[in-house]
This record gives sequence, C-alpha cells and structure tokens, in this order.
Amino acid sequence: MTELDFKKILPMNRMKWKCSACKIKKKATTSTTSPTPTSASPLNVDTEVLGRGGKQSDRQQIPGNTGSLQDRDALVSAISNQVLEAIKTELPQMISRILKTELSSIKDDLLDFRQSVDFLSTMHDEMKSAIETLAKANALISRENLELKSTVSELSDRLNNLEQHMRENNLEMQGVPEHHNENLPNLLKQCSRVIGHDLKEDAIVKCTRVAKLNKESKLPRSIIVKFRCVEDRDSFYSAVYRYNKSNSSDKLNTSLLGIAGDKKPVYVSEHLSPSNKSLHAAARKRAKELGYKFTWVKSGRIYVRKTIDSKYILIKNNKSLALIS
Repeated sequence: MTELDFKKILPMNRMKWKCSACKIKKKATTSTTSPTPTSASPLNVDTEVLGRGGKQSDRQQIPGNTGSLQDRDALVSAISNQVLEAIKTELPQMISRILKTELSSIKDDLLDFRQSVDFLSTMHDEMKSAIETLAKANALISRENLELKSTVSELSDRLNNLEQHMRENNLEMQGVPEHHNENLPNLLKQCSRVIGHDLKEDAIVKCTRVAKLNKESKLPRSIIVKFRCVEDRDSFYSAVYRYNKSNSSDKLNTSLLGIAGDKKPVYVSEHLSPSNKSLHAAARKRAKELGYKFTWVKSGRIYVRKTIDSKYILIKNNKSLALIS
C-alpha cells in the first residue's frame, strides 16, 4: 500500500491496520510461544489451618490481604490517571497530525478544483466574447443581405423594364411551322391580306425566328416581327384582334397563311421579355384555376379580370399573383 492510500484510511482504522508481512510475523510468533500459566495472586491465597487431633480447622484469611486490595486500587487509579494524562497529551497531537494530513490532501484537491474552475471561467469569457463578436457580425451581414436583396430586386425590375422597352416595337407569332425554304416577309404579307390590314413596305424593319427558351419543346420557333414604330405595330396587332373576334370559328391559322399540312392555330402577341413571359404564364395558370375569364397583355403589362364587369388587376411581379384570389 502506498503512503497516499494509507492516508485515505479513516483515523480510527489506521491503528488496527498492519501490512501482510507483519501479520505473517505475528502469526508465527504466536504459534511458537507456549502459554504462560496464570499464577495465583498472593492477595487471594487462603490457608487451611489444621486443629489438634488431626481435624481440619476453619479457613482463615492471611494477614495483610486487605492492605493488598487497597494497593491494587491505588495502582489502578494511578495507571488510569497516567493513561488519561497520556491521552490528554497525545490525542490533540494525533488529531492535529490527522487533520493536517487530511487537510493537505483536501488542499491539493481544492487547488486542482480551483485551477479547473479558473480554466472553465476563462474559456467561458472567451466563448462569450466570441459569441458577441459573431452576433454583431451576423447582424451586420443580415442588414447587408437585406440591402443586397432590395438592390437586386430593384435592378431586376429595371432590367426587365429596359428589356421590355426594347421590345415595344415587336410582335411575336407562335405556331407557324418551320420550313427550310420559308420566306418570312411574304408570310407576313399573306397574314396582312387575311386580316385585312394594309401593310406598308417600310413598316417592317426585321422579321426572324428566335431560339426556344425550352430546348426540349417540340413546338416550332417563334417569329419576331420588328416594326418601324409602335403605331405600325399596334395597327397590325389591332387588325389581328378584330379578325379573330369576328371569325371566332375560324381564327388565324396555318391554312389561311397558305402553309400545307394540318390546320393549326397561329397566335400573335406582344413580344414580352423573358421575365414578363414567365409572369404571364403564371398569371394565366392561376387565373384559370380560380375561374378568371380574361388575361391579356397591353404595352408590356399583364392584366387579369374575373368577369366582364369586374375591375382589372395589374400583375407587376410574382407577389402580385396573390391578388388573383
């Protein structure tokens, strides 16, 4: 057993504890030593006095026996006093040594505990400072993020308006089948004759097909017609609208344009920017789901109306779709 383990034993048990070597030695000594017979105490010796004639006389106590008992009591009292004095002298020192040993061990434990508490306190202060720094940085980033979102939204709207403004002279024709040797200006003139519109020679600046937004779509590419001015575009567009309205059973189609094959409808609309085109599709879908009868585009703006007598709703962005209810 180490000294540290010995110190952990309770004080009342230390006096009883002996190591294994001492126990074996004591056992060997006890087994080889013969017991000492108990001698009769001279203080308790009785003498038999035989009377005359060979008869046994009464037992009498040896003189001086009473004095021996008094001496024994005095001896016991003296020993008791000496033991008490020894206890009074040694006990405080023993208790002091025990307390000193135990308190020394406790002091070491308390020192370790204090060091641990100081370390944890330091770590807590460092973590608290780091958290406060991160919280401030997060708040700053959140504000900057909101500002950036606002800026991006504003720039997106400005870009969309600019793109739409660049398309204000254009019309888009959809559903016209593609042919290798097609002549788009002649196709546009044929369309003008069908709808009853007098198309001037210098009214058209450019006529071409554009790439599909969805490359997997099987529909033919759209035809973009760029007019010289907005008035020429609106004049042609109005003629298409009037023709379709007056010929609801036979609206503008591929057969009327002289294109061979199955008769398919041809749609003429304003040329919308990509953002407005997606918004228009979303507005038409939501209006159809909620029973709105009218969805149209005018000057690049999207409108919906539930009935002919109800008030129209202007759809500016995706948030405006919630107005369709």
